[in-house]
Amino acid sequence: MSLRKLRPLSHSLLARRYPPTQLTIPSLAMSTATPANGQPDGQAKPLDILLIGLGSIGSVYAHILERTGRARVTAVARSNYDMYTSGQVTLDTDKFGKHEGWKPYRVVKSQAEALEGDVTYDYCLITTKCLPDVTPTPKLVEQVIASNKVSAWSLIQNGLGVEQDLYQAVKHLETPIISSCAWIGIMTSPDGRTVTWRGFDKLVSGIYPPLAPVDQPQTREYSPKEIAALDLWHGLLKDGGAEISLEDRIDSIRFSKNVWNCSWSSIQAFIRGTPDTFVDFPEDQRRPLKAFIREVVDTGFKSGLLREGQYQYPFGGSVGDAESVAEHAWSKIFEMSVDKARQGIPPHKMSLLIDIEQNRPFEVEVITGAVLRLAKQHGLDTPHLALMYSLMKGLQLNIIKSRGEK
Repeated sequence: MSLRKLRPLSHSLLARRYPPTQLTIPSLAMSTATPANGQPDGQAKPLDILLIGLGSIGSVYAHILERTGRARVTAVARSNYDMYTSGQVTLDTDKFGKHEGWKPYRVVKSQAEALEGDVTYDYCLITTKCLPDVTPTPKLVEQVIASNKVSAWSLIQNGLGVEQDLYQAVKHLETPIISSCAWIGIMTSPDGRTVTWRGFDKLVSGIYPPLAPVDQPQTREYSPKEIAALDLWHGLLKDGGAEISLEDRIDSIRFSKNVWNCSWSSIQAFIRGTPDTFVDFPEDQRRPLKAFIREVVDTGFKSGLLREGQYQYPFGGSVGDAESVAEHAWSKIFEMSVDKARQGIPPHKMSLLIDIEQNRPFEVEVITGAVLRLAKQHGLDTPHLALMYSLMKGLQLNIIKSRGEK
């Protein structure tokens, strides 16, 4: 069964195709957690959401979920536990105003604490960076998986194939996985006390595993439980004020977004700077960089994850052919960077570059490695991509070694 064909699906269409009686699942309809301050007699308990990753993305989407009045978030915090529990964090947003002393419903120090007692969660929301070469997701949420206290998983992460390890770990439980890509401009101050959100937001969500690419045989059937989990997730985010669309092929949306991440995160990592660096480069010196981007794009088209006419998030329009997509991926970011530099405005740094500058492990496997593996799977020769991955992997290993993590 398909949630959409060529255009983004509306919530009302989903509701028409799958009436509420089909979507009601007890474990997703009512929370069993006991609130710290109690609930008025006769009032249904809100949905409980366990958040893994109380950073900038986690904070903003926790706030959106709780704005509905129908959800409460229990967040597992580590180094920032004291900061959040003592009311030292400010959410500064264009969309919802400024919230000083913001914190979610409950902040705990560990998964074990979050899972204590007779508690269940309607969703476990993961907003950490996906680092399978450092801490695979099943290891990260090992205690949550073992508890069997989660009715559905929801991932808001960058990269391609971020769901695979978790899916393999929980598929025997038949627990739905909702996978989401976010376009949102969020920054956290160096001291972690201010989360700033400027501009628009767009979240695209879908069930994992997704449908096969359009030109391939379809064998995937979504279960009523999966549809219920996606419908409830969509409703919560919509009611909280988020801009959200649903897609059958979330891996296709991930690849489209990852064209930009794989291309420019990798390039910025090695020049330790922004794309305006290349403003005085002659074309023959830009050519290898453009060839690298073209290999990324060709991988998408060969695998069926990119196709002409595909809806283009976040601003709309349709995907063109491989040549035009590759050229746009180069020119759009390059020209934006040059324009900002000429105005005296610092050009945008990819988050991966910021991680490297702060000597933190970065998303090499899901941003670059996943594309290379897909290219090999489809018999593509991608020497520039292969070189970039090898160099990125070496950089990652040096960071891990310097931190004493492996």
